[in-house]
Amino acid sequence: MKNYIVSFAPMEGITGRIFRRVFDKHFKGVTDYYTPFITPKEKRGIDKKDIKELLPAHNEGIKIVPQILTSSKDAFNLTAFKLMEMGYKEINLNLGCPSGTVVNKGRGSGALKNLDSLKELLTGIFNEAEHTGLKISIKTRIGYEEASEFHNIISLYRQFPIEKLIIHPRTRTEFYRGRVHKECFKQAVDEYSKAGEAGKLCFNGELKGVDDVLAIEKEFPDIEHIMIGRGLLRYPFLLEDMAGVVVTDRQGRIRNFLEELLGTYLEEFNGGAAAVLKLKELWFYLQDSFEGSEGYVKDIRKAKGVAEYKAAVNVLLFNSKVV
Repeated sequence: MKNYIVSFAPMEGITGRIFRRVFDKHFKGVTDYYTPFITPKEKRGIDKKDIKELLPAHNEGIKIVPQILTSSKDAFNLTAFKLMEMGYKEINLNLGCPSGTVVNKGRGSGALKNLDSLKELLTGIFNEAEHTGLKISIKTRIGYEEASEFHNIISLYRQFPIEKLIIHPRTRTEFYRGRVHKECFKQAVDEYSKAGEAGKLCFNGELKGVDDVLAIEKEFPDIEHIMIGRGLLRYPFLLEDMAGVVVTDRQGRIRNFLEELLGTYLEEFNGGAAAVLKLKELWFYLQDSFEGSEGYVKDIRKAKGVAEYKAAVNVLLFNSKVV
C-alpha cells in the first residue's frame, strides 16, 4: 500500500490536546492533527480556552493544524495573526461542519449555500495571506443540498491558492449518512490534475479500514493525502495495519493507552466525573475494536465514577478480543 500522508480529522469533544498527545505516544502513523474548530471572537480572536489547546508547549512533538470556523474575513484574519504569533504557518478553514447551529449562521457547510458570499470571504482571507505568507487549507463538503452543486464550488476554489483542499464527498443535508460521492472527488482530481496540482487534494470520508483505503488508492492513484477521524477512533491500529506492521499485544497497548488517557484527564479536570465523561465519548467509537463488546460497553456507559468505569473497562478487556 502507498505510504500516505495521514491527517487525523478534528472530532469535537474528543481530539483535544490531551487526546492528541496520548494517542500519538501509543499509536503510530499520523502525520498531523487538525484541531477541533476555533470560533473566533470579533475583537480578541482566540479565547483563553482555545489558547490553552493550541499552545505549542501543549502539543510538543506533534504537528498541529488549527482549524477556524467563521463567516467573517476580519475574524479569520485576526485569529490567523494571533496563531502566526504562536508559530503556526498553516491554518484550515472549516467549510464542512453540518451542525444546524453552525450552518444557520452561514458557517461551516452553511457557507456553501451562497457562493457570492463565500467568494467574498475567501478573497478577504487570501488577500491577507498573500501579505503574511500564511498557508490556508480548506476542509469542505461538496454542496449544501445536492452533489451537483460541487461543479460551481470546485470552480470557485480553483480561483484561490489553497494549500490543501480536504474533501468530504457528502452534502450538508447528508450529514454522515449514505454513500460518499466519489464521482465528485473525481471532478476535483480532474480539475486539479490539469494544472499538475492533484497533490493538493485530500480525501476524507468513510475510511474505516484497510480495504477502504485500498479502494481509494485504486480509484485515485495520484492522491497522496488522506484524512481519517472516526476510523482511527474505532480502530487505533488502522495505520499500522495499512503499513503492514505486525502488531503484537493489541490488548495490552489499548489498555496502556486508556490508562494513561484516564490518568491525564484526572490531572487536567481535577475530578473523576469530567474525565469519565470524556472517555465515554471515546468508547462510542472504540467499542468497534472489540469482538462482542456491546454488553460490556453498556456497563462502561452506566459507570458513575472512576472506580466503576475502571472496573467495567477491565471486564471488557478481559472478555473481549481486539480485532
